[in-house]
Amino acid sequence: MSKYRKIAENISVNEESVSKFKHLECAIFDCDGTLVNVNNSYNACIKKTVGFMLERLIEGKQWYDLVSDELILKFRMSGGFNNDTDTSYACILAAIASGSKDVETARNFALHVASKANYQGIRSVEDYLSKSGNSDAVKKAKNDLNYPGLVGVSILSTVFDEFFYGKELFLKMHRMQPRFNNSNGFIDGDKVVISDDTVHDLSKLFKKRIAIVSGRSRLATEYSLKNMLRNFNLDASVFLEDEEKEVIANNLNIRVNKPEAYALLKAMKALSAKSAISVGDSAEDIIMSRKVGEKYPIVFCGVYGTGIDNDAQYKMFVDRGVDAIIENVNLLPHLFESLKH
Repeated sequence: MSKYRKIAENISVNEESVSKFKHLECAIFDCDGTLVNVNNSYNACIKKTVGFMLERLIEGKQWYDLVSDELILKFRMSGGFNNDTDTSYACILAAIASGSKDVETARNFALHVASKANYQGIRSVEDYLSKSGNSDAVKKAKNDLNYPGLVGVSILSTVFDEFFYGKELFLKMHRMQPRFNNSNGFIDGDKVVISDDTVHDLSKLFKKRIAIVSGRSRLATEYSLKNMLRNFNLDASVFLEDEEKEVIANNLNIRVNKPEAYALLKAMKALSAKSAISVGDSAEDIIMSRKVGEKYPIVFCGVYGTGIDNDAQYKMFVDRGVDAIIENVNLLPHLFESLKH
């Protein structure tokens, strides 16, 4: 098991990785849970979306209480749920497959399903439920939700985006009027974590070669980070919600979402970099980085202080032997400064 050395308050480094931090050419950041705290935005939107859909599919106001923070975290730690609409879909599938209208029973079943999920995401959930004798429930749910599918085609994708973006941003994003939400969106619950000073220090440290690889859209990233986004190389940044939309619309046979290596490789190529530090908060960020690490020198730094369960997040990073662990992204310049000595 990897040994970690505390080099400053809330900063730990894998003793086997210290030498890897020299001569890194760029820094690439996850957004949700890293640059931005999403507990009151994306996480809250998952809970609302699942309740809303299950009320329509099964009936009952109790479904708004189905999704717990523990359930969201369990799916995310599988390494296959970077897309929060996927997480909503998995929760809905599990609730239907449970065969119960008791929310606690259904939640416990969903937690069990989440424990069987893996880096293949919703495919792993569908396969597990089908093999467990729930193939009819899976087929019916896929048919009713038309998922995966684009906004305007899949009711689940549409509802999630309407709730997340709110009326004005949804119209701007999709050029269609919302049907289910005529007010503000959960995106307003985003809380920016990274500071101006940190962005400035990192931009100087990496000679302006810093970029974002995020599951969210560029529009959502711009809305939350505002002027701070100018300090990142946007030509090298990859916004996977937009990329996935193009893949589906053009019926392309490629997988772009995390934990695939696609986005990180694309960002590094645009930055003309052959080594990088990848900074993120999730299992899929680790898996993506390690896939790229098979070709290029990659250091992964885990951020644990902005999630649902900080202790569980920290333990996941230790168990997976990541290169460094910090409480929040603003400690990254301190990590590099400490490693100089």
